Amino acid sequence: MANFKAGDTVRLKSGGPLMTVTAVQNDGELWCEWFDKSDKPQGKSFSPHSVVEDDGGPVIG
Repeated sequence: MANFKAGDTVRLKSGGPLMTVTAVQNDGELWCEWFDKSDKPQGKSFSPHSVVEDDGGPVIG
């Protein structure tokens, strides 16, 4: 498992929007923020086990 920090970009393992980690909470959960399809800001806490690092670039290979 990666050691996530504020500023990292991640995506849920199951897919979804690119999100920015804005805080690592005391319990280890990640507070992530993103924009929905209508450009409305969203935020939610996720387990670090449920996300992968993603720089937003194209998938190669």
